Amino acid sequence: MPDRRQDETRDIYRNSARDFERDFTPQIAREQLEQRQRDLRRNRLVSLFFGGTVVILVILLVAGVVHGFLGSPVSAPVSASPKDEKYIPLYSPAADEAWVLEYRRGAEAADTEAEAGPKPLSAKWIKKAAYYLITGQQALAVDAPEQALENFQRAVAIFPDMQGIQREIGMLYLQQKKYTEAAAHLEQALEEEETFDVLNNLGAACIGAKEYEKAEKTLLRACELYPENPLCHKNLAVLYRETGRADDALYQFEKYFELQPNDIDTMQTYAFYLTELGRWKEAATFLTALTQKVTDVAPIYFLLARVQIQNGQQDEALAALRRGTRLIDPELALAWMNRDEFDAVRSSGEFKQLVNQLELAAVSLEDPR
Repeated sequence: MPDRRQDETRDIYRNSARDFERDFTPQIAREQLEQRQRDLRRNRLVSLFFGGTVVILVILLVAGVVHGFLGSPVSAPVSASPKDEKYIPLYSPAADEAWVLEYRRGAEAADTEAEAGPKPLSAKWIKKAAYYLITGQQALAVDAPEQALENFQRAVAIFPDMQGIQREIGMLYLQQKKYTEAAAHLEQALEEEETFDVLNNLGAACIGAKEYEKAEKTLLRACELYPENPLCHKNLAVLYRETGRADDALYQFEKYFELQPNDIDTMQTYAFYLTELGRWKEAATFLTALTQKVTDVAPIYFLLARVQIQNGQQDEALAALRRGTRLIDPELALAWMNRDEFDAVRSSGEFKQLVNQLELAAVSLEDPR
């Protein structure tokens, strides 16, 4: 046996009867190479055919998906609510909020079937409350305050002790000028967290509800928290004006103007308030300074003219009238000058001349020929 294995080992290197010269002549190698090349070309053609077919199918599939996505509008899940419901969100919530749309179909129906009052802290009612919260927030985002309030109220009806939503409800009631309801919800928000905006808005709601003592206490606290915010000073000015505390009101108005120097509307309100108080000299000083800053608001000049008449300063009054009439339509200017408050200067030659000029200008506008 060992000899046989030795012989077999040697046979690997021993010349056999096979003619290597004949098998591996260049002619035979060329034929084999050409055959292999033909096989390769055939395989490539087959691969190209099937590969192209797959690519075409993928393109057709992608085109169909894109056409279906772009060709049809994206719609919210079908709602079981009545067809005449006032509010259907026309927006898509954020990705982490999209799950809530699954509860749109049955949320209202379930609520009508359930008994009124607070609901148990279960997954079912938590999800329904979340649905109303997110829908309310999205309604605010598209400027639909009535629908937002309705959804927030439904959420609170499920869990009355829910925190973090009372401020929004109070603000929405305040916008609707439902001051008592606004104050009630803002007070709950204040119990959750004392912030400037809650205090300031609660003060405004209390003014509207004529709860003046509570309004003053709340607004003063707001000013303590944020003394450089002009809003609480303006609200205090309104409060003191309504309660007849003139000096306090004027002080708060002045404090407001220091922080908010470009509020022309409130400045006019302040000037009118000075005339209501009969403080004509103070009004003249304030309005004269205002006309140096604001040169294109006609009512300011007419008010200044009225004030200067009360001060016995007819020349200054007529100068203010001339300036004001140049800023508005002649017919409107004539309507202003026909007011009783200008009777004291009506007989003056300059006043009559100004009236004649305005009448001629009005006629020329009516008949441009």
